[in-house]
Amino acid sequence: MEAADRPQARDTLVRRLSRAMLGLALTSTALTAGATGLLAYQMLRAAEDRRLNDVATDMAEEVVGLSDTQARREADAEQQELQSFGIQIALFAGATRLGGAPHILPVTGCTWVHAPGMEDVRRCGVEAQGRLAVAQETLDSMPRIRLGLLLAVLLTAAGAAVMSLALSRRVARWAARPLTELGESLAHLEPGADLPPNLHAEARYEEVNAVRTALVGLLGRLHTALEQSRRFAANAAHELRTPLSTLQAELELQSETPQPPETAAALTRMHRTVTSLGRLVERLLVLAEGAEGPLELVETVSLSDVVEDAVRALPDDQRRRVHADLQTPGLIPGDSQLLRQLVDNVVENALKFSGEGRVWLLLQSTPEALLLDVRDEGPGIAPEESERVFEPFYRSPRARAGKPGHGVGLSLVLLVARAHGAQARFLPTPKGAHLRLSFPPPKRAPPESP
Repeated sequence: MEAADRPQARDTLVRRLSRAMLGLALTSTALTAGATGLLAYQMLRAAEDRRLNDVATDMAEEVVGLSDTQARREADAEQQELQSFGIQIALFAGATRLGGAPHILPVTGCTWVHAPGMEDVRRCGVEAQGRLAVAQETLDSMPRIRLGLLLAVLLTAAGAAVMSLALSRRVARWAARPLTELGESLAHLEPGADLPPNLHAEARYEEVNAVRTALVGLLGRLHTALEQSRRFAANAAHELRTPLSTLQAELELQSETPQPPETAAALTRMHRTVTSLGRLVERLLVLAEGAEGPLELVETVSLSDVVEDAVRALPDDQRRRVHADLQTPGLIPGDSQLLRQLVDNVVENALKFSGEGRVWLLLQSTPEALLLDVRDEGPGIAPEESERVFEPFYRSPRARAGKPGHGVGLSLVLLVARAHGAQARFLPTPKGAHLRLSFPPPKRAPPESP
């Protein structure tokens, strides 16, 4: 198939869970770190406020009962003492400054100073006995603290991202494991086969159990429909086989007696049509019986002998067009009748579409597989149809326009190949069509007795 026709890779539940966990971890970590940083900043500021309030309270209590002159001396002395600690203080009686630092303005409570050249300055005022003590401190460490807290938030988020990237995929795989196990159980199911016991057992998790219950119900209905369809096809084919065989025998008998030319030509056409219908019935029987489930391949079959017998049974004009190169006996476990149907169909299909051209059969063994290659000189198969031609009753527009047929030959080939553990696919080729059947590695032929 062309690159444009290839299905794009789908997203997986593990990736989805991983991304969700990563986003959740980053969001929760950022919020937690931000809230923690904000709380730490508020606690630091509250501690500084308590310190300033304590200083102002001590000042206000010391001047209780003193005159304004005595209070001024106490305030100036306190200012000199606290200056070494980076704290300034002033004492007010109403709006009148009694003493202390001259540039401090009266304020009640704690607030930031908003004045040019006085950034990060905190003031706290305490009033007692009609006098107001205001303590002031320049908190030049606060910007660094805020920056440090911001960096801590970013580093915490980055650490959470790294940890989430390392663990989210594993955790997501663990979380999706019940669905993965359910998918593995379904992947081993064969058409028509009974459901494995683990699909009948209730799953541990409610969501997985709901999916399992729905799938088991659907598979049960599909199994019933498949069995009914197979039974109908088999019964119909069996019912048609006898009258078609009888009609074919009668036509052959009539063709042996002298007939007028028109009658003889009509009998020939009728015999050809009945023969074609007989082959279709036989193929439908193989398709119907093959839907019952996997075959028990207990017979050792030589694929080389099967190919030789199929070529030998061809009419002389067709046999001369087939060139078989059988390089190995090709001993495989299989069903000889089904394998003969497979070879008959691939050879017939190649002869039909190659016109008067030749057909090459190559049977060879490699360490990996036993290969049966069928090449012809026909018009070939378009890349977009190389898989659809194996569908039952599908015929490409080119095939419908040029050659008679029913569209079941290649689907039968694929069914028999799969029953023998093989693969069937068309390989790209510059001319004609190239069908390759890949069987499991063949058994070695037993050594000849001396």
